[in-house]
Amino acid sequence: MSTPAPFDFVVTGATVVSHDDRRQQDIAVRDGRIAAVGEQLATDGVRTVDATGLLLLPGLVDMHVHLREPGMTEKEDFASGTRAAAAGGVTTVVDMPNTKPPVATAERFRQKLDLVRDKAYVDFGLYGMLDHDNDAEIAGMAELGAMGFKLFMGQTTGDNRCPNDAAIFRGLEAAAAADLVVGVHAENDHLLRMFGDRLRASGRKDPRAHLEGRPAFVEVEAVTRIVTMATEAGTKLHIHHLSTAVGLQRVLDLRAQGHQVTIETLVAHLFLDDEAYATHGNLIKLNPPIRPAGDVEALWAGIARGDVDIIATDHAPHTAAEQAEQDVWKAYGGFIGVETMLPLLLTAAAAGKLTVEDIVRLCSYQPARRWKMADKGRIAAGFDADFVLVDPTAASVLDAATLHSKHNVSPYHGWPLEGAVLATYLRGQLIFEKGDVIGAPAGRQVVPVRAPHVIAQ
Repeated sequence: MSTPAPFDFVVTGATVVSHDDRRQQDIAVRDGRIAAVGEQLATDGVRTVDATGLLLLPGLVDMHVHLREPGMTEKEDFASGTRAAAAGGVTTVVDMPNTKPPVATAERFRQKLDLVRDKAYVDFGLYGMLDHDNDAEIAGMAELGAMGFKLFMGQTTGDNRCPNDAAIFRGLEAAAAADLVVGVHAENDHLLRMFGDRLRASGRKDPRAHLEGRPAFVEVEAVTRIVTMATEAGTKLHIHHLSTAVGLQRVLDLRAQGHQVTIETLVAHLFLDDEAYATHGNLIKLNPPIRPAGDVEALWAGIARGDVDIIATDHAPHTAAEQAEQDVWKAYGGFIGVETMLPLLLTAAAAGKLTVEDIVRLCSYQPARRWKMADKGRIAAGFDADFVLVDPTAASVLDAATLHSKHNVSPYHGWPLEGAVLATYLRGQLIFEKGDVIGAPAGRQVVPVRAPHVIAQ
């Protein structure tokens, strides 16, 4: 009787990049997990994948996507959005709850999970919403596997209400009891509405009115308020899409006072500044808005210092017709990004803005650790075999027509790129190669490991 092969396959010759180093190693896969990592692993009788000259990264984890299902599938759906993720080297996405209806109860969470679970091409998690007076629903959503909860302190897409401070605090307490992270859209809703009303009354309809209606201090105020409340409630807090220099400084000040909070910045807030309004108009309307160059520089500096914890996309699709709207007050906020994140960051790495190790740390390792995804974020024995093969020297021009979202309108169309995703593997299964998404949906729900478990270092 022949002896079974020790591995399903081995990737040979790649430079494996982790959050803190890189080295040429072989990666062996068995039963969907990484079975061994080392130099010149035995390959007798085992299928091999020659990755000589390529980088091998852990699959990216995008903690901030809007796949629009249920209720807005004319914009995107779970199948199209996760196909785009696979093409971009993103093997885990976590979907936001501001759908129609909002995912603010355990029953709606269950309904959404049943709706999307068989459509995903990559692994996925789901947020619940911290809504107005729904603290009694938090435990039920947690039991169904919620990755965490999203709090909108400023209005955005979907029928979501911004809770008052008492409702927020009750929700924070419930999330703390469930041992789950609360992620926050930190802008002061009352001030946003007041400034918007003033600009509309003055006759402004141009794209820059959106920026002027959301001044930086509304972010600072909301950050200060939510960090203060979360500390009192004992809640694990994350600030989504921090966008300003003064907002970043306020977080640093609060951390110095002993408050614990992680922060995320978006690809869009790193690669676009307010000069882009002249070129792209309402296509780059975003909440919070695309900011002046000084804010962009401050965010890059925060990445270099290690002050920024996570980079995400806020992948927020709309129809092409919606994104062509000329009146800024009628235009929707957000645009696609899950497929273009890694190519853009690789290009930035080639230019010296950050390292590929930084990309792994900010887009894979730290998201998985913060949200307690025990099997994600590392190339190490026992972890899921989620990885991406990258050619760091491949030069191309971004062609929006090749993107996999339902509406492939992107402000990055025509941008030169250095570095390309050649192949994406999900739990050892090839799901993307050289431009094509491969096979049927194989994604699974990811759930956080709740206390007292400690993720392996």
